[in-house]
Amino acid sequence: MRPAENGSPVPELELAKDFPGLEDDGRGPYIDHSEVRAVVSRLREQLGSLYGNQPANMSATWSGPGTVGEVAGLGNVGPGETGPWEVASSFGYNTARAYEVFGDSYTKLIDYVEKWAEAVERAVANYEKGHADSSA
Repeated sequence: MRPAENGSPVPELELAKDFPGLEDDGRGPYIDHSEVRAVVSRLREQLGSLYGNQPANMSATWSGPGTVGEVAGLGNVGPGETGPWEVASSFGYNTARAYEVFGDSYTKLIDYVEKWAEAVERAVANYEKGHADSSA
């Protein structure tokens, strides 16, 4: 571990012994590709629920998985919804700006997780192809 220059030292990364896809056959750790694919598949199922459509009833008390549509519908509050008096209007403008930033960031996060899942799948496929080609 390198020493801290300005602050706390960088923490060591230690994966849990039951980390999905990480196996140890006595010769050292290795990656179980079928388990990694299963983890990515489960992740994609969860992402699918976040890509869902916004519900018909956009009440403030509605609770769901937090889809992109729900964030767009429930977070879209501005001066028109908060009231015309100065404090309420200012709150509405701040909320509207936060909605713009958060909504876009939330969508990008989900997209980046999907891209990560694709990259993991490609890495596993490339590793397997390289192994098969070198063993032929």
